[in-house]
Amino acid sequence: MRYRYILGVLLLVFHSCIAQKASTQTFQMSTSQLKASSVFFDAKTTIEFDFNFPDAIIRYALNGSVVNESSKEYTAPLVLTESSLITAKVFHPHYLESDPVQLEVLKISKKKPIKNIVITPSPNERYPGLGPLGLGDLIKGGKQFSSDSQWMGFQTDSITALITLNDAIQVSTIVVSLLTSQSSWIFAPAEIKIFYKGKLIGASSYPKSTASNARNDSFFSVPVAMGVYGQLEVVIYPLNEIPEWHQGKGTRPWFFMDEIIIQ
Repeated sequence: MRYRYILGVLLLVFHSCIAQKASTQTFQMSTSQLKASSVFFDAKTTIEFDFNFPDAIIRYALNGSVVNESSKEYTAPLVLTESSLITAKVFHPHYLESDPVQLEVLKISKKKPIKNIVITPSPNERYPGLGPLGLGDLIKGGKQFSSDSQWMGFQTDSITALITLNDAIQVSTIVVSLLTSQSSWIFAPAEIKIFYKGKLIGASSYPKSTASNARNDSFFSVPVAMGVYGQLEVVIYPLNEIPEWHQGKGTRPWFFMDEIIIQ
């Protein structure tokens, strides 16, 4: 009888340990917070990862590649001197790794070269931004787009930005800083075209605009024919309609931007 009692206790402890181990293996770590001293920079920027949990390790990559257990371990703030797409994950010996989190920073080659911007049509009255010149102030919009005055929002088939520069300068790339938040019906554009005096000098499509993905602040770069320009026309073409897989399918999506950068 005593033997059976001891055996029962051992089995109970064994099953308890198994259950506890299973519960830890199904618990997923939360994501790290990534902070940049400046998203736009001309010399350097400092990246800090904020996460505090016993035995947790943050690993990262700087080229947008997949982060795994062999990726670099974060031990101190990163000082970057080039544009980078930072991806990070939190790992723990007893729990599931976190989802990836990303932050993109952009090295600028020209400081505020824009003299004037004319936007057609005007943004939606709910999201006017700071006016056209707010698109050239090199201040990045925050995550709360509904309360952040940096973001300019549109619901239209195309947006034209006629940009006049302070001086005629050599230009190689136009970068549009935009927001993707598909759960809020905000999608990346389908295409951006750049014109000079009516002539097409650059164009880029964005294949990820119809793919399901998490919220992301990103930069859409459009290479242009290298030349000296004093005025440029940027034409942005949002998606015609929200894709079939989304609950808003068939309706016109929102497009949000906060900066147009001349490189």
